[in-house]
Formats: sequence, C-alpha cells, structure tokens
Amino acid sequence: KPPPAVKPVQEQPPVDAKAKAPRPEIEVVFVLDTTGSMSGLLEGAKSKIYSIASRIAQGRPTPHLKVGLVAYRDVGDDYVTKRFDLSDDLDTVFANLRRFEAGGGGDSPEHVGRGLGEAVSKLSWNQDRSVMKAIFLVGDAPPAKRNDDWDFKFWAKRAREQHIVVNTVRCGSDEETQVAWKYVAKLTDGTFDSIDQSGGMVAVATPYDAELSKVNAELASKTLYTGKAEVQAANRARADAMAELAPEAAAERISYMRKTSSRGGSGAAGAPAPSSAPKAVGGAVDLVAAPASLASVRDDELPSELKGLSVEGRAKKVQQLSDEKKALETQASKLAAEREAWLAKNRPEKEDAFDANVMKGVKAQAAKHGVTY
Repeated sequence: KPPPAVKPVQEQPPVDAKAKAPRPEIEVVFVLDTTGSMSGLLEGAKSKIYSIASRIAQGRPTPHLKVGLVAYRDVGDDYVTKRFDLSDDLDTVFANLRRFEAGGGGDSPEHVGRGLGEAVSKLSWNQDRSVMKAIFLVGDAPPAKRNDDWDFKFWAKRAREQHIVVNTVRCGSDEETQVAWKYVAKLTDGTFDSIDQSGGMVAVATPYDAELSKVNAELASKTLYTGKAEVQAANRARADAMAELAPEAAAERISYMRKTSSRGGSGAAGAPAPSSAPKAVGGAVDLVAAPASLASVRDDELPSELKGLSVEGRAKKVQQLSDEKKALETQASKLAAEREAWLAKNRPEKEDAFDANVMKGVKAQAAKHGVTY
C-alpha cells in the first residue's frame, strides 16, 4: 500500500518588521486661555509649535502625531470657545493656531470648564486604549462657575473616564488657579507646572537656520495646486505662509517633516515620495506630488502655471518642478541632520519654559505607551 501523499510545505513570505509593527499614536490637544493677559505665551506658542512637534517626533519608535486646539475665554467676550479638531497635518495646525489672538478677559475667572469640556467631548479622539491621549491646559485664571453644562470638575472626571491625561500649565502665580490645575492633573495622572506669564520660551538660533529657511521657502514654491479658483488660492496662501516662517520655525518645520516622513513612510509601491512641501487641502491635488493625476484634471481646474501649455508642455513643467523638489528634499535632509547634531550638543534647556513643560508631560506619558526619548 503506497504511503499517503504528503502535501508540500508552502513557504511563507518573509514579514517586513516595519510593516508589521504599526507606529505608536500620540494625540495632543492644547486648551489655551486666549484672554489679553496670555498674549506673550500665545505668540510664543505660535513660534514654537513646530519645535514642540519636532521634539515629540524624536521618540522611538517614531510616533504618528495628531494635534488639536481649543481656545477659551468667558461669557461676555467675543467668543467663549473656538476649537479645531485633531489633525496630523502640522501646517494646518499652525494655520489654525495663528487665528488665535489674545483679547478680552480682565475679569478673572474664565470659562475653563467649557474649554476643557469641549476638548474632551467635541474632538475626534481615538477610542483605542493603546493610543496616548493628552490635553495641555494652559492659563492664568481659575475656572468660572456658570451653572451650565460645562462644570470644570465634571469634565475633569470625564477626561479620566476616557483615559485622557490632563497636564496643566499655570501661567503666573494665581493661587486659586493652582488649586484647580493641581486637582485635574492629579485626577488624570497628569503633570502640573507653573511658568512665567510670558511662557518663558527662548528661540534657539543655529548655524543652519538661514539655509533651512531658504530651502523651506523654495519647497513651498515647488507646488502646482489644482481645483476651483478659491481652492487654489487657499492652498497658495497656505504655502506662502509656510514660506514666510521665521528662520527657527522654518528650520523646525523641515526637521519635523523629515523625521516623520523618513521613518513613517509606508514604502508601498506607487506611494507618493516623502515631502516637506505643504500638503494640498480642500480637495485640491498637488501635481508635483501626484503627477499621475495630471491626465484627469479639467482644463478649468488647472493651476495657472499650466494653462496655455500643450499636453506635453504640462507634463514637462510638472517633471521639472518634481526634479527641482527632489534636489531640495535631499538638501533639506542633510541640513536637518546637521542641525539636529548641533542642537544635541548646544541646545540650552530652560526647564521653566512652556515648550520644556510640554515635553516633560509627553515623555512621562509616552513611556507608558512604548515610546522612549
């Protein structure tokens, strides 16, 4: 009797370790008092948002970062709250943060409960327990009691129930604010810190900032946005804003983009190359980033640079900008690496500054989610 047939063992394709392990997720929402007394910190935060994101991106493994914003004042001011949902497009976060201006107030306390409550309940937090979720509550006045649905202690407890850590940063020296800030930080296992009213942030100039700033501006020009006229104009305005960043902020922006693209790319066939140019938003397509889309763009939605050109001329222009952009990306990577090496040896640590306190909170919580610094 012949032995039973033996099925051949099928070899399994090797598993790519990078593809198998997903990037850790970090979601951070800044809840900011935007009354008049907070103008110094608010302007400092605008200049430091790329720096903070760049330092968060230094974690290993490289985290996928989303940032949200909530501004609060009080009843009777121009607005009580403004909010912008979590986004992984830091250029969008920066554009939204620029829309916050300090004003009003002067009649402490403020409606902190509504600011915190909207951050907890109105933003699209990931419900996965493995995702690090943190709020940074920043202000100089205690919570007002308004007998509405936004009681401060209620939303502090709701944050804990939703596994959102609330780190608090008190600006100035108000004792009642300190009591409230310490309460929510302790309840949610967050950190409490007190800093100077201005935020104490110091710009760190490096020998590479001027050149990186120039590269950042040139990258912003290597774009061809499609869409209706108003959509193209909005994208162009975003790119212009990126091109006009101060040297330190421009350098930190490039540093953040390189960190997140070089270690966070999917590597999938046909995927767009990592880019430091501003992303297309509002339904637009950047043809330099996605040249294959050129064939399907309606003539009336072409960028002005391509109108009047032949089909071959359009393709040639897209290819030209793509080649120029690649050269700039290579230059950006080299400069960013040299800048990081310089900062590792020369960065002064001002422990009582706003950005240092943010990193203190992030590091403490990220370790529990497998991210080390």
